[in-house]
Formats: sequence, C-alpha cells, structure tokens
Amino acid sequence: MNYRPILRIDDTKCKNSYSCVRVCPVNAIEVRPQKDHPFIIPSRCIGCGLCYISCTPGAIEFRDSKEEVKELLKSKRKKAALIEPSIASEFDDITDYRKFVAMIRALGFDYVHEVSFGVDLIAANYVELFSKAKGKYYISANCPAIVKLIEKFHPELVPNLAPIVSPMVATAMIVKELYGEEVATVQIGPCIDAKDEALMYRNGELVNSVLTFIELRQLFDEFRIQERLVKMSEFDPPYGHWGALYPVPAGIIQAGGMKRDMVSSRVITASGKEDVLEAIHDFDKSIDTILHHFNLFFCHGCLLGPAMERHNEKFKRRSLVSRYTEKRIGAL
Repeated sequence: MNYRPILRIDDTKCKNSYSCVRVCPVNAIEVRPQKDHPFIIPSRCIGCGLCYISCTPGAIEFRDSKEEVKELLKSKRKKAALIEPSIASEFDDITDYRKFVAMIRALGFDYVHEVSFGVDLIAANYVELFSKAKGKYYISANCPAIVKLIEKFHPELVPNLAPIVSPMVATAMIVKELYGEEVATVQIGPCIDAKDEALMYRNGELVNSVLTFIELRQLFDEFRIQERLVKMSEFDPPYGHWGALYPVPAGIIQAGGMKRDMVSSRVITASGKEDVLEAIHDFDKSIDTILHHFNLFFCHGCLLGPAMERHNEKFKRRSLVSRYTEKRIGAL
C-alpha cells in the first residue's frame, strides 16, 4: 500500500486563499514567509478532509489509490469489495443497489460485501463494553479522524478510546476468514482517512486498499461501466441488518438496540467539527458530571464524508439512508 501523506497541497494550483488554514481544526496547515504557499504538516494532520472540501481551486489532493486498485484487479488473486452503506446517500443516481453491486462486479471484483454486517458486529460489541464499563466511560473508535485527534492532541484520553475495531476492519476480518488470507480486500466509502487506517492492520494486508467514492466514480467512467449495461446482482453473504443505518450519526446506536432517549440513554452522539471538538473538551474536563459514553463522528456521520461528490443536502441524504435500510432489511 501507499505510505505517502494522506493529504497534500499542489503548489501549481494553489491561489493562496487560505481557506484550508481557516478550516483546519488542529492547525496542521502553516503559512511561512519563506514559502510561497501554505503547506500541510503530516505529524499534525488528522486526515479529516475539511481542507480538501474547502479548497475551491482543487489544490488540495488526497492520496490516490486508483492505480493500486487497478493492479489488484489485474492480478490473479481473488478480490473482495467492502461497500460502506453510505452508497445510499452518494449514488442516488443509480436506481437500485443491486445495479450498483453489479457495477462493482463489472470492475473485476469476485465478491461484494456490505460493511453494514461489520457494523452489526461491532454494535453488539459496544453494547457489551458499555454494559460492563462499571464507571469508566468510553469514546467510540469508529471514525479514524476522531482516533487521530485523540492520539495526537488528547493523549490523556487514549485509555478511553473504545478497544473495538471499526466496521471496515471488522468486515475485512470476516472476509479473510471466509476466503482465506490471500483474498485482496478493497474498502469503498466516503472517508479519506480510511486510507491511513488500513495501513495500521497487518502492515496493510488486512485491508489491501481503500477507494473513495470519488475514485470509484472515476473508475466507472474509465472502464465505461454504466447502470444500463449491467444486470442486477445481490451482495454476497453475510448480510447486514440495522448496520445499514451507520452513515447516520446515531445509526450504530440503533444497530445495537441501545436506548436513545435523553433520560435512560448512557450514550451521547456528536458529529461535525464544532460539536466534536466541544465534546472532546467536555469529556476531558467534565466526564464525572456527564457520566455518558461518547459516540463521535467528524463528518456528521458518514453522510457528508469528504470524498463524496457533494457535501450538502444532509437531511435528504439521511432519508436516502433510511429508505435503503428499510429496503435491505425487507429483502432479507
């Protein structure tokens, strides 16, 4: 896998608008008199992608994985695609998820699995963890930007990160058990930071590569794969259930059957830059008063991930995810 920095600034495109400097939540982008343009400090960057979204000239680029994936697809290895349930909010231009699955197979993948099954697994793990916490409170470890934020800037809270892998990692583990370690796994989703997260497990051999939705659209265009040219195809089992709600910030709470009302619930959900930064501050300073676990997502859940084609219409996207979940569960 590729170990280059997750984000970089192309000086030839940069117009010095400094929008990236203003939106960065951790001051990882600097401006110095001796340099013509801002630059990203990898040791501070948490990979949230806010700078990428804010850069109108398109000068900020994330690490591209298309060539890496194309090499995998040309190889003789069996290939498995791990599909985030966020497809419901990103690919609303495709009329049926089964057409989407067929388009993934047309790229050359032998297996197509839904990450919502991994969500169901870890949701059950969170239920067990929280029930046995005995006065210790945890922060969910599903969002790689949240994990980096805590590891780099709040190391005192690392013991409070839930000792549970992300849905991507859980799904990859199951797929490797099903087909053997030799199968190549490619995660497909809205998250830029998942590219770095994949490198943390088995030296990048658990999740062999990560494609964003933007990169996937580019591959569809390159190989001229269109909905009208493919027949419907179903996901490979095991199938997900309520884990399909994962893109919605509290979706994993519902997937685990945890209480969500304001009185009896013991989990607080926060998403988006401002709320997340405030939540981590309050967890650090006032957890003895708050007495809740925190379920945190940097990108308003995975509804508005940085590597999606559009970054608006949050409530429309939420509705698309809900309808997709209803359809998936109804098909099982």
